[in-house]
Amino acid sequence: MSIDAVMSNGNGTTAAVAPRSDTATVVVPEQLEPDTVSLAADLLSHLWSRPVPAEVETWAEAREVLAETHSLISSTPAREPVQLPESGEVAGLLDGYENLFVGPGQVPCPPYESFWREDVPVDIRRTLMGPCTAELKDLYRELGLQVSAGSGELPDHVAIELEALAYALASPETEGVARRICQEHLAQFVPRLCRAVTHDAESAFYRDLASLTLDWMAGIRGYFALAESG
Repeated sequence: MSIDAVMSNGNGTTAAVAPRSDTATVVVPEQLEPDTVSLAADLLSHLWSRPVPAEVETWAEAREVLAETHSLISSTPAREPVQLPESGEVAGLLDGYENLFVGPGQVPCPPYESFWREDVPVDIRRTLMGPCTAELKDLYRELGLQVSAGSGELPDHVAIELEALAYALASPETEGVARRICQEHLAQFVPRLCRAVTHDAESAFYRDLASLTLDWMAGIRGYFALAESG
């Protein structure tokens, strides 16, 4: 599974993993390997990325991997993870993405952590480039990563955070950074973002993706909880 990643390690290679709070209940899997958690984060990163044709092609290539990962990390593995679009549906999917996450006009569901954080002063709530953005830059720097200048995205875009999480989980030496990205960042805003997408999305794909993300994030958080208790 290959993409033009939005993260860069400065050496001309991608940082995506190759084959890329609220008080929600944390599911603690009995057996969940780091590779599975890393792959789950990578897959979610792809699915939350802007669905240009080349990106959507990678989703189709990952169909079997998606199903296998779902069977390992989901609390409802018998349920289909998400209905991937056919090639002729890409234009409509892109319209749905733009309407939800980009604009023009009022954006219902900005995909940025800064917008959804409520543990910040009132005057900077529902704004971009908040304190978490600088914190994430520091964490990415610990991983030897930076957001690609050509991506046009902010460091706290949900897809970028998930990509960095996947990268950090790929090595035991950086699992501490992975835990911080999950617990101090993703867990603090993804539930709110997903609830908003479920409410506002006209596209069934994005409603399903929101549900899938909540499901898998519970497994990811459970993985870290189990690691800490061990």
